[in-house]
Amino acid sequence: MEQYIFPAAFYKDEENDNYIVAFDDVQVYCMGKTIEEAFWTAKKYLKDFCRLSIKMFGEVQEKPRSILESLEIHKNEIVLLIDAEVKGAKKEEDEE
Repeated sequence: MEQYIFPAAFYKDEENDNYIVAFDDVQVYCMGKTIEEAFWTAKKYLKDFCRLSIKMFGEVQEKPRSILESLEIHKNEIVLLIDAEVKGAKKEEDEE
């Protein structure tokens, strides 16, 4: 099992009354009605992204920027580290 951790910026969408989550490093975006829902949706999306990347390329090629850099870029937003635990590509193929 491998763990991947990426910073995510949470934006409040006042017009639609929800939260948008952006993983800038991997171009993955999702949303939720509450910040908690957005957080759990983001974890699922990151895990799916990592699984697909491993399946296609044998690894997650993108490297996350540091939390400090993300905080600097997204000064007015909530920035959290989101993790995804993913089984290695070989093991996933064996299980299918």
